[in-house]
Amino acid sequence: MNIGTKLILSFLLVTFLPTILLAFLTTTIISSSMKDDAQQTLNSDLKAAWLLYYSRAYQMQYGMLQASTEFYIKNAVKNRDTEFLRGQLKAWKKYRPHVDLWAVVDDKAAAIASNNTEAYGFQVSINGLVEKAIGKKESFISTEIIPGEVLSEAALEDEARIAIADEAGDVSRGALRDGMFLTVVTPVTDESGEVLGAIITGDLLNNDTYVPDTFADTIPGTLLSISLKNVQISTNVFSEPGVRTFGHLVPPGVLKAISEKKAFRGEIEIARKRYITAFDPIRNHRGEIIGSLSVGIPKERFVELEYENIKAIVSIALIGLLLATGVASFITYLITRPIRVLTRKAHLVSAGNLDIGPGLPTEGNDEISDLAKAFDIMVKNLREHGATLSTQKNLIESIINSLPYCLYVLDTDLNIVVWNRHSSDVCPICRSSTGTEFYGVNFIRHLPDIELKDGIEDVIRGVFQSREPRSIERKATLKDPEPRDVVLRTTIFPILSGEKGVDYVVWMSEDITKKKAMEASVLSSEKLSAIGQLAAGMAHEVNNPLGGILNCLYNLKNKRLTEERKDEYLLFMEDGLKRVQNIVRQLLDFSQQHPPELALADINGMIEGLVPLFLHSVKSMKDRGVRLVKDLGEGLPPILVDKHQIEQVLVNLLLNAIQAVEGEGEGAIEISTRFEGSRFMIKVSDNGAGIPPENLPRIFDPFFTTKGVGKGTGLGLSVSRGIIERHGGRIEVESSGGRGTVFKVYLPVTPENV
Repeated sequence: MNIGTKLILSFLLVTFLPTILLAFLTTTIISSSMKDDAQQTLNSDLKAAWLLYYSRAYQMQYGMLQASTEFYIKNAVKNRDTEFLRGQLKAWKKYRPHVDLWAVVDDKAAAIASNNTEAYGFQVSINGLVEKAIGKKESFISTEIIPGEVLSEAALEDEARIAIADEAGDVSRGALRDGMFLTVVTPVTDESGEVLGAIITGDLLNNDTYVPDTFADTIPGTLLSISLKNVQISTNVFSEPGVRTFGHLVPPGVLKAISEKKAFRGEIEIARKRYITAFDPIRNHRGEIIGSLSVGIPKERFVELEYENIKAIVSIALIGLLLATGVASFITYLITRPIRVLTRKAHLVSAGNLDIGPGLPTEGNDEISDLAKAFDIMVKNLREHGATLSTQKNLIESIINSLPYCLYVLDTDLNIVVWNRHSSDVCPICRSSTGTEFYGVNFIRHLPDIELKDGIEDVIRGVFQSREPRSIERKATLKDPEPRDVVLRTTIFPILSGEKGVDYVVWMSEDITKKKAMEASVLSSEKLSAIGQLAAGMAHEVNNPLGGILNCLYNLKNKRLTEERKDEYLLFMEDGLKRVQNIVRQLLDFSQQHPPELALADINGMIEGLVPLFLHSVKSMKDRGVRLVKDLGEGLPPILVDKHQIEQVLVNLLLNAIQAVEGEGEGAIEISTRFEGSRFMIKVSDNGAGIPPENLPRIFDPFFTTKGVGKGTGLGLSVSRGIIERHGGRIEVESSGGRGTVFKVYLPVTPENV
C-alpha cells in the first residue's frame, strides 16, 4: 500500500469518526439545552404573568384607597346612606367596567349598598377576608372563591358559569358555578382611626380573557391559563379556531403537585395537544390553595425546531465528509508529488550544497521516512542560525499586543522597556498618535493625569522591594475628546529572576468604569426596594400623630376653650409634629445616596438609629406576640466600614426577618453584636418558617426569591454579600425548616480600631 492510499484512508478515518460523534453529541446537547432554555424562559414568563395577574387588583386598591379618604364617602358609610352609596358604586362601575363585584359594608360586614343587588343588610364575608381587613384596618388583595348561590344573588351566575369538559375535551361533566374573584377589601375609617366599614371590589376571572390575551400581546406565542381548582376558567389556549379551552381539566399529575403546595414544571396535554408548561399555585388569604396560574408553549414548536436542528447538523456532517474526501485526495496529491524532490533537497542542503536541481536520486523506500530524516538535519542547522529564536520572539510580541489590557514592562529606573499595542489604541490614559514610540521613556512622566501619578512611584518601587504583586484602583478625569471620569484597576506584579531580585515589573491596567456603574446601579435599586417596603409600613406610623393633630385643630376652632386647654392642645400638636419629623428624618437619612467611603463607624449606634424604621411593622404583628429584641455588646469600639453600605445590609436582613415571621404565630426577631476572635460579628435571627434545605445553597444567587410578587427583587442577599466581601468580611446563614433562620455577618477589625 503506497503512501497516497495510506494518507487518504487515515484522513477519512480520523475525520469520519469524530464527525459522527460530534453530530450525535451536538444533537443531544442542543436538544437538552433547548429544553432547559424553554423551561427557564417559562419561569421568567410566569413571573411576568403574576405581575399582570395582580395589575388590575393594584388599580382597584389604589382607587379605593383614595375613595376611602374622601369625607363624603366616610359620612355616607357612617350614616348608612344606602341610596347615595349605591349611586356612587354605579358611577364607579362606569369608569371600571371590568370590575364585577361592588359593595359597601359596615363595621360588622353587613351590606349597606351593592351594585349587584338592591338588597342590603345581608352579611358579606368572602371567606373571612372582609372581617380580616376590618379587624386589621388594612386594605387586602386576595384571590377568593365565591359559591354559586352567592353569585346568583349578585346576578353574576351566568357570567361565572363554565361547562366542564371530560378528559377527552368533550363537554359532558356538568357546569362550574362557583366563581374565582381577584378581590380587594379596603377599610373606611373616621378621623380617629376607627373603622366605619369597608369598600369591596372584585374582578371575576371566570370567562375573563383580559389577563391571557394581554399576556399573549406582551409575549407573543406564549400561552396562559388560570384554573379554579382543576378547571380552566381563563385561557388563551384554543382547541379549535375561535373556541377556547374553558372548562378543560388540569391533568391529575399537575393537580397533585399543586395540592402538595409545589410548583409544577413539565409537559401536559390539553385538548389533544402537548404543551411545555410551568404551574404555580394560587392561594386565598388564608394560604389555602384554590387554583393555579400557568404559562406554556406548544411542544410542536419545540419539536419542529429540534427537527430543523437535527436536519441541519446531519446535513453539515454529510457535507463535511464529502469535503474531507475531496480535501484528503487533493492534499495527498500535493504531498506525494513533491515529496521525493523535497527529500533530495533536504539532503543537499544538509550537505552544504545549495546548487539544488531536480531529478536527483532518493534514498529509502518510504517517502515520509526520508523526509523526516532530512528535516531533522535541517532543523538542527536552522537552530544554529537563530530561526527558532526569531519565531519565538514574534510569537511573544503577538501575544503581548493581543492582550486586552494596557500593559507596560518597567525596569528598575521605571523606564518603559516593553508596551503593547492596546496601550496606544484603546487605553484611555495612554492613547497616542500612530507610530509613537515610548521605549526608554520614564513611565511616571508618561502618565498624563496628576491624580494617577500621585503615589504611583512608591507603589511600583514597593513591588520591586517586596517581590509581591499589588492591585490598586484609581479615579481619573480625562479631557479628550470631552471631560469624563473613569475608574482604572491596575495590577503590578514582579518578573522574578531567581535569588538576585526583581529586574522588571509588569503594569497592567483596565477601564472598569462601566462595571463600577453597574455595581452602583444594583446597590441603588436594591436600596430603593428596601425604602419602598419601609415607607409602606411607616405611612401608618405617620398617620397616627397626624390624626391626633387634625383632631386638635378641630377642637381649637371652639372659641369657648380656656387658654389652659388651648395650651394643652398646642403642646400635643407640637409633640405629634416632632414625632412625624423624626420618622421622616430617619427614612430620608437612609434613602440618601452616598459615595462609597470607609470611615470609623459605631455599629451599635447605626443599629439604634435603624430600629425605629421597623417599629410599625413589629407593632402591626404585636397581637400575635411578635417582638424585636436588641442584644448589643457593651464597649464595642468603632470599626472601619462604609457606614451607608453596612446600613443597607442591616435593613435587608431585618426586612427578611420581619417577612419570615409575618405568617407565623408568636415570633421573635433578635439583632445582636459582639466580638468573635478578631472579627466583629453582627447576628440577625428569627424564629420564622426557615429556609428549605433545597433553597439554602441558592439564597445568595441574584434574583432568587421565594417571596410573593411585590415583596422582593431577589437581589437583597446577593447585594449584601457583595458589600460584606468588599469589606473583607463574610456572611453566613443557618436555617432549618420550621426553626427559623440566623444570619451572621463577620467584619474584620484592623489594629486602628482597637
